[in-house]
Amino acid sequence: MLIEYSRNLNIYHWPGLVPATQRPGRARSTAFIPENLEPSTMPLTKYQAVFFDVGGTLLKVHPSVGDVYARHARDFGFDGEAETLEAQFRVAWKESGGLESLGGQSGEAAEKKFWYDLVWSVFESYKLTDFDAYFARIYEAFRSAENWRVFDDVLDSGLLEKLKQRGVVLGVVSNWDSRLTSILENVGLAHYFDFILASAEVGSAKPDPGIFQAALSQSGIPASAACHIGDEIPTDVVGARSQGIDPILIDRAGRHNGDGRNTPTIKSFHELI
Repeated sequence: MLIEYSRNLNIYHWPGLVPATQRPGRARSTAFIPENLEPSTMPLTKYQAVFFDVGGTLLKVHPSVGDVYARHARDFGFDGEAETLEAQFRVAWKESGGLESLGGQSGEAAEKKFWYDLVWSVFESYKLTDFDAYFARIYEAFRSAENWRVFDDVLDSGLLEKLKQRGVVLGVVSNWDSRLTSILENVGLAHYFDFILASAEVGSAKPDPGIFQAALSQSGIPASAACHIGDEIPTDVVGARSQGIDPILIDRAGRHNGDGRNTPTIKSFHELI
């Protein structure tokens, strides 16, 4: 079913099309709804708004969190292995509950405390010479484009540009902190989006309804005409679906083993063209 669905996500014009509802104040969209298709077989052209997750969907850390941590920690007396830091980061992230653990908290103070405590737990046994100075450096380091890579298919497919040219409202809905906009600017993606919502700024993290409701409000598009593309089932798929937004799961590495909970699943943005 999932393989077959990807064929129906093509972006092109169908015969006998009905114009999609236009968002007031925006350029006329060229997105159309086929009159003779059921919603379950509707191509991506049915959507007037498309929301995107970021980590694992648009971007990945380069080369890894452990490598970035280790490179900067050398100046503070760290002499261990990047792989060890990577493993410890993954454990600490899981134990912390991620940025979802902030719940309704928002603002720089809350997010910095989250990251301070997490990085401290990664380095606690190493006794860096000046942890506060190290933390300040590493916090800013993750704004830099050098520590991120846009997935090849995001750019090679031209999907964002094609959707933008059609007048589709594009938004970011991500469990992230206030650095998100500057990161997307630095990697050259921010200009594609009409809005960027980071959970730590909104005070709501996926799968909480609040951040999806904020996205719908920002887009001016009803949930029935919106979809959300992300790489996690509990946050992206469950969260979007709970608000009536169609989810699309991107699973480049096949880590979900086909368990997409009856969700359209793709391995590349090329499948959406």
